[in-house]
Amino acid sequence: MRQLQWNALQPLKAAMVTMLAACSVMPVSAQTSDFYRGKTLEVLVGFSPGGGYDAYGRALGGVIGKYIPGNPTVVVRNMTGAGSLRLAAYLAEAAPRDGTSIGIFDNGLLIAPLLKPETAKFDPSKLGWVGSTAKDTQICMLWAEHPAKSLADLKNTEVTFGVTGVDDIRYMSTAMLKHVGNAKVKIVPGYPGSTDIRLAVERRELDGVCDSWQSVKSTKPDWIIDKKVNILVQMTHAPLAELSNVPTIVSFSTPEMKAALELLVSPGEAGRSFAAPPNIPEDRLKILRQAFEASVKDKDFIETTKKANLEVDAMPGVEIGAFLKKVYSASQDDIKLARKLIE
Repeated sequence: MRQLQWNALQPLKAAMVTMLAACSVMPVSAQTSDFYRGKTLEVLVGFSPGGGYDAYGRALGGVIGKYIPGNPTVVVRNMTGAGSLRLAAYLAEAAPRDGTSIGIFDNGLLIAPLLKPETAKFDPSKLGWVGSTAKDTQICMLWAEHPAKSLADLKNTEVTFGVTGVDDIRYMSTAMLKHVGNAKVKIVPGYPGSTDIRLAVERRELDGVCDSWQSVKSTKPDWIIDKKVNILVQMTHAPLAELSNVPTIVSFSTPEMKAALELLVSPGEAGRSFAAPPNIPEDRLKILRQAFEASVKDKDFIETTKKANLEVDAMPGVEIGAFLKKVYSASQDDIKLARKLIE
């Protein structure tokens, strides 16, 4: 009788073993679907509404929720301050480390801790990089009505350029214009975002700005089409095909400066990157990365970015980590010179 009872239980035991084995290899997204169900994912933008960072943040926020198991509510929120350093510090130090917050901030802050460790007190390599929607090339330009027409003219004519903070990519680009191009540039910090700076240029409160070529094409196409600005220089080591007649900042450098300048223009490679706080659970970071990669291929995302004339050249989160590793291996001599070029 006991043997019969034991034999009768064998199919039940086998079924239980099979079920437990299935649970152990269950996809990460299925295991954590209950976590995101009923929750809110915040997509934080480090600048005021209306600029390129905000546009990418809202385009991603419009679709990413449907690719996260449990379909959380997604809210896009602007957190301005210090050229988006406030948001970078928030993600690094204070944001919930459970996978419910991601943010996009100025790409210049990716190298700011190398150049200004006294103010950029966070480690970008410890953030959970989700992905980048596009590369980013800075250009420096003057309002077309200004009498100065070239970088050479700025050696004898003082101009005012606006920036958001003193650690962001606009500041770095404007400082390079000043030091490498020997331009007489007065830098005015404190603007909440690119929209505010561009409005100040149009009102003639500022003479010019260093800004993202990709963003200007999207949010201020009339500046390009109607030739309202003169583009003086592009902050890259190789010219863009669209700007083949515009000199690069590296073309003005000495051989000794070249490596330092390439370090300073390198953030454009990572471009418009989204990060999660440090030490979020690995399975949730994996979900966010997978959701990001699905989102940038989503038909609604593609339609939104196309209508807004936003370029999409996505980079997976793991590649941003590899980029940072490469950048942070720069020699101390090149880092010291880079610091001097943006003082």
